[in-house]
Amino acid sequence: MGSGIKVGRILGVEIGIHPSWLVIGFLVTYSLAVGQFPIEYGGWTDLQYWLVALATSVLFFASVLAHELSHAVLARRFGLKVTGITLFIFGGAATLEGEPERPRDEAVIAAAGPLSSLLVGLVLLGLDAMVSQPQLNALLGWLGVINVTLGAFNLIPGFPMDGGRILRALLWKVRGDRFGATKNAALVGRGFGYLLIGLGVVVAFQTGSVFSGIWLALIGWFLSNAAESTVAQMSVSRTLSGVRVREVMDAEPPSVGPNVTVAQLVHEHMLHGEHRSFLVRHSDGGLAGIVSLSDVRRTPRDNWEAARVTDIMTRYADLATVGPEDDVEDAMQLLQTREVNQLPVVLEGRSVVGMLTRAGVLRLIDTRLKLGV
Repeated sequence: MGSGIKVGRILGVEIGIHPSWLVIGFLVTYSLAVGQFPIEYGGWTDLQYWLVALATSVLFFASVLAHELSHAVLARRFGLKVTGITLFIFGGAATLEGEPERPRDEAVIAAAGPLSSLLVGLVLLGLDAMVSQPQLNALLGWLGVINVTLGAFNLIPGFPMDGGRILRALLWKVRGDRFGATKNAALVGRGFGYLLIGLGVVVAFQTGSVFSGIWLALIGWFLSNAAESTVAQMSVSRTLSGVRVREVMDAEPPSVGPNVTVAQLVHEHMLHGEHRSFLVRHSDGGLAGIVSLSDVRRTPRDNWEAARVTDIMTRYADLATVGPEDDVEDAMQLLQTREVNQLPVVLEGRSVVGMLTRAGVLRLIDTRLKLGV
């Protein structure tokens, strides 16, 4: 889902909030404070309604986070690296480096989220039944119902929901074909998405609940698009299967020295060719870092004559690199995870043998897909 506002780390996992999640936070708080709580619990002050609604909204945030952390903990147990969790308008997403290697691992990781939501929901509903304080009843009751609903909804067998991932794992186990299993599970996901869109239209026009109808339709649209995107991504993965970095990399990438001024970099290199990024190499050929157009743009023009490449470059210690025998598929995931457009291809001792670029990989993907190989 892209990066969001970083709010901290839990269990070593970076937590981010996409700006769209703030919309959900406001809508939940407002609808509870102005609508549901005053109807179900009369006699409170306005301040009580808003405070309980705000607390409920914050704990709803925690509930969704717990759901995603369950995925993350199980993913780590099966050897996958979890780079972060982002909460956005339709829920949350844990970003993993790589995919489960066995159907069982996939099923267990996928099932962890819904089961945690169901467990949290049932516990909250149990606590709600044990207390008789109105404000606590309002908070516990709503959160209990929403967590049970969240868990049950995610178990619907349509990809990319958790239930769809469980379905993919089962099909993968039975047929031994992960790509085919993904296509079938995504087909169910698209169908369910279209069903939600249709239901949203009916709700909006037949019942007059325009907001609820639009919301259902948006969820359906998101699910159907996510399912289609997953199939496309799997097609790309299959296309890149077995391709090594050395087959795609630029074996003679442009480079500059660390003591070249930024003005020289711009006028002698960037303005006289198609390249926007350059390896920065010491006199012995060792890699010092990478300098790119974005690095130059962050440097005030008045400083171009005095500033050197070494002052603005991304240094070697901060670079993501790949080896010539690495899989291009893994390298592409690294490009996406690190949000960069190029990766130096290095051997031991900072010896550079090439540069892998996002554009180069995309050209290969386009060619192989068009040729059907």
